[in-house]
Amino acid sequence: MKLFKFLKNLIFGTVIFIIKEIFSFFIKLVLMSILLLIIIGVFNKYSAQKEKNNLKIEKGSYIVIDLGNKYSEKSEAIPNFLKDGEINFFSLLKKLDSINSNPNVEGIFLKLDNITLDRAQIEELGSKLNILKENNKKILSFALNLNNRNYSLALNSNEIIMPPTMSANVNLTGYYSELAYYKGLADKFGVKFNVIHVGDYKSYGENFTKKEMSNEYRENIKRLHDKIYDNFLNKIIIERKINKELINDRILNGDFVFSEPHQMEKFHLIDKLAYEEDIFNTIGKKKLIPIEKYQETKINSPEKIAIIYGEGSILLSSEKGSIGNSITPDKISNEIDKALENPEIKGIVLRLNSPGGSALASNIIHHKLKEANKQKPIYISVGGVAASGGYYIAVSGNKIFADKESITGSIGVVSLIPNFNGLMKKLDINIETVKKGKYSDLFSLTKDFTEEDEEKIYASSFKVYSEFLDIVAQGRELDRDYVHSIAQGKVWLGEEAKNLKLIDEIGGLELTINTLAKDLKLSNYEVIEIVESDSFETILKQYLPFKTLIQNFSSLDENNELFFKPSYFFPYNL
Repeated sequence: MKLFKFLKNLIFGTVIFIIKEIFSFFIKLVLMSILLLIIIGVFNKYSAQKEKNNLKIEKGSYIVIDLGNKYSEKSEAIPNFLKDGEINFFSLLKKLDSINSNPNVEGIFLKLDNITLDRAQIEELGSKLNILKENNKKILSFALNLNNRNYSLALNSNEIIMPPTMSANVNLTGYYSELAYYKGLADKFGVKFNVIHVGDYKSYGENFTKKEMSNEYRENIKRLHDKIYDNFLNKIIIERKINKELINDRILNGDFVFSEPHQMEKFHLIDKLAYEEDIFNTIGKKKLIPIEKYQETKINSPEKIAIIYGEGSILLSSEKGSIGNSITPDKISNEIDKALENPEIKGIVLRLNSPGGSALASNIIHHKLKEANKQKPIYISVGGVAASGGYYIAVSGNKIFADKESITGSIGVVSLIPNFNGLMKKLDINIETVKKGKYSDLFSLTKDFTEEDEEKIYASSFKVYSEFLDIVAQGRELDRDYVHSIAQGKVWLGEEAKNLKLIDEIGGLELTINTLAKDLKLSNYEVIEIVESDSFETILKQYLPFKTLIQNFSSLDENNELFFKPSYFFPYNL
């Protein structure tokens, strides 16, 4: 018996020892990998900085901007030693300022393929390129494939170049949107979506409750398409000096769909047929410098303007396994507090790029910004979109700036609660309930809504909408009835929003900064970005596989806020 017990303990102890050693090995492996990553990151950063400092710009050099690279609004929220030399959009603009005053730089070479910029960024970058042209810098644009988006930027060039081959592709078209409607599919599975809109034009969720697009949504989209197309067409006419009727008819008739470079040259839509390699050889490869390696001029001043970024969906918390950028009250509050605590920072620019999200989170952020406004002025710069909850936040600023094609507005509220009762029946699952108290089952996912239930939720959502109207009316100093007339979920481009007094000026990030500096009477000032780097613990949580797996499951809870207060300024995207 003792021998059996001894053998049992020996085997059990051996197994436990082996398991511990295996886990210990993997933990050590992970830690060694992290340490190696840190060492490589520090070395690469040091090498890159040394290369920048030693970089010599020969006379006649061209700075290469590959727009297939990602120029995000804000730098990644990771420690500096892990960054791989990428620059953000603001850094791109500042480098172009330095280039403008460098006599050894002859021009810019734009690689247009796989462009990642949104319309607002294209507009602002285009304006910057025009300034360079006025200062006799030559702008060359090269593309293997042209479409509306990258051609819109190419129009700011001195020369647009494509390779002389039928394999290169051109698609200049009108504009097109499509949205899948799932009601038919949902009906087949016995799933129903209870979507309650406050605002006839607040279309989010209609694709779950309808089989076809509503007239209001179609009207919104059509108007946006018409405005964006008119801007595109007018830019072609002005920059290429082409007859409006001729080019309009050809684009709308599809003459430039699956077109090719020779036809583009024939109609004077591009300037030259040449291969990239030949252009590089003509310039001289030693005179081609990636913009990431170009060292911009740094300004050091005791007077500063801070940029804070609000990018992504608006959530109450980012600790729910959500992937990608998000705006949360905690993030914004921490960054605002940093700006307020720094006596050298005289004003704040909040760069917003958000389609909306949680009504409650939007309100909390709005309150924080209004309180901060009492200490330091906050100007809002709208990127590609600040709609719905994004616009709710924007009206907290002293002034709002947006580009011509930034999407704004969408003032309205949506509540969405799914009902899986029909699906449960199809699966022969019986749901038993025990209820005490009226409306205690209101957020059940297996309950059919009654008319009284809908009225209850609508009344709550209407209060949120009413508060939204008050916030906009007060922030923009507008009559409340007027705000209601342009609200109801209607979406506006920047140039429309200015006419409607929803924003103050048409312009990008730099105009916002310059105007704030002018209003503060700052002549020599430094612009700094406040971006909180994620802690080492947070990075581990995000990238360790088991934690990521758990986060992916927990991300299913991301919209649980909806079930406690089912009011969302739901996102609007075009």
